[in-house]
Amino acid sequence: MTYITIDTKTKQAQKFVELLETLPFAKILKEPNAETKKAISDARNGKTKKAASLDQLFKDLKK
Repeated sequence: MTYITIDTKTKQAQKFVELLETLPFAKILKEPNAETKKAISDARNGKTKKAASLDQLFKDLKK
């Protein structure tokens, strides 16, 4: 899978999205799913994990 972000403020970008919507192999997601929305909210509200290193982060996440 490949993910792209398109700023649809211009008419040209809107037309491009319309074209993509006609293609059978393209799926347009206009907003994040519930899990992603929760993760964004948690991050904005400071509900994040901090670790001194990647190894420590994985150890903490396994708990």
